[in-house]
Amino acid sequence: MSTETDEFAEVYKAYFDDVFKAVYHRIPNRQMAEDITQDTFFAAFRRGEEFLRHPEPKLWLFRTAHNKILEAYRKTKRWDMEPLELHQELAAQDCYYEVELNLSALAVIGKKGWQVIKAYHVFGNTISEIAESESVTENNMRVRLFRVRKKLRDGMKYWTF
Repeated sequence: MSTETDEFAEVYKAYFDDVFKAVYHRIPNRQMAEDITQDTFFAAFRRGEEFLRHPEPKLWLFRTAHNKILEAYRKTKRWDMEPLELHQELAAQDCYYEVELNLSALAVIGKKGWQVIKAYHVFGNTISEIAESESVTENNMRVRLFRVRKKLRDGMKYWTF
């Protein structure tokens, strides 16, 4: 193991708990807080020697964690709904939840709307790819996606699982 790796391991041990607590204070979702903390340390690790020679590594980590939190908020705000990764994890853990989610979504937004949601959020297709497959403009697809999300969000308020 190299000296740089040893130094980084010491920094990780020294500051991990502090960074995690700061992130968890801002985002009270344990899994998300752990992910952001890990992303923060990964960013520091990628910087390598530059990070290790920083005069205030703890402050650098806090600032980077803050930026990662803002990035997560922007993503959630952009989607304007609860991230679908949560639903994906449930579906992966138990097939029953996948069937229930599909049936509920189909009842609320229909087959066409559910296909658009899955194409964008689950399969990671871009707006332009979905628009091309549907033979519509990108702006039209953005509007459709926005409306389908809203309809899904509003419709799912009344479903209980």
